[in-house]
Amino acid sequence: MRLENLRLLHFRNYEQLEVPLQHDITIFYGDNAQGKTNLLEGIYVAARGFSFRTRHEDELPQFGAEAWAAQLDYRDRYGENRLLVKRHRERGRLKKENLLNGTAVSPKEQYGLVNLVLFTPDDLQLVKGDPALRRKFLNMEIAQTSPLYYDLLAKYNRVLQQRNKFLKQCRDNEHLEEAQLSVWDVALSQLAAGIVDARLQALSGIRDAAEKVYDGITGTRGALQLSYVQKQTGGEVPLENNPGREALVSFYQGQLKNRHRLDYLRGYTSIGPHRDDLEIVHEGRSLKAYGSQGQQRTAALALKLSELEFIRSVRDEYPVLLLDDVLSELDAHRREKLLGFINGTVQTFLTVNDRQLAPVSGDVAAWQVRDGRLEAEA
Repeated sequence: MRLENLRLLHFRNYEQLEVPLQHDITIFYGDNAQGKTNLLEGIYVAARGFSFRTRHEDELPQFGAEAWAAQLDYRDRYGENRLLVKRHRERGRLKKENLLNGTAVSPKEQYGLVNLVLFTPDDLQLVKGDPALRRKFLNMEIAQTSPLYYDLLAKYNRVLQQRNKFLKQCRDNEHLEEAQLSVWDVALSQLAAGIVDARLQALSGIRDAAEKVYDGITGTRGALQLSYVQKQTGGEVPLENNPGREALVSFYQGQLKNRHRLDYLRGYTSIGPHRDDLEIVHEGRSLKAYGSQGQQRTAALALKLSELEFIRSVRDEYPVLLLDDVLSELDAHRREKLLGFINGTVQTFLTVNDRQLAPVSGDVAAWQVRDGRLEAEA
């Protein structure tokens, strides 16, 4: 996987921009609020079809404009390709299009065409932050390599919303219709079992990669352990082994049925893979509860780098790495380990305020960003 060129039109603070991307490492440096992150966002939007910074696409066009476009040329094992995501006015209405080599594609078809790993300062909260961050980490990592998992997540979220809506209707009417709720239980259990089964299968590869990276940074062996934690009646239980899809279906049907009254009173579904977590342990102790900030950040770094190795193991090629102002958040030792890991291995695009924080060599291009304009480093 190799990115080759980016074009932006009326995107954020860029009126019109074309920048080559073919180098091993591309550095965008400069003061804050000049447009560095906007460049990574442009790559991400063109590749994925949506932004990692906002759900509101009205924030993407340049001030005073309503149409915008982000175009990405890339090369994979099948040859050269072009992704274009644009919003324009057609017949008096704003229309968004996602195009692969000029042919319209759905978000589902586009997701995973260009494998990306994004690392932002927020990801350093992976260990000590909310469980939703770790679920998102798992979901995005697996969905890039499995269209089936992407589809399972989409269907699960739809059924979950419908079950929750029905629960609220029952609560508003002050009557629990258990027969109808059981129908939703069956549908949700099938999808939940598929998601957890896929997560547990993927976790073995993620675990091996993360532990290897963590050991390399810290100089220890076997200090980091990852476990999938399943929400159950009575508490949270680490799953040491994968019980299999049939057993998971049976488990969720029983758990959902036992929680009918509780879910009715709360108005939402209180169990399922949307409530599970990833436990991160250092030498037998929870890093979230007992780890130092340095240990937590090292583990977060290991998890993000494990994405690179996991995707390579499935796709036989490394994904592209986007580092948005992460180097300034790491101490010198962790910066050195991160840059040493990626240099010459993974095509990387990074933003940094201080150019000196990225002392990389080899096939490198550096651009100074000033008010939406790029100037190549001499």
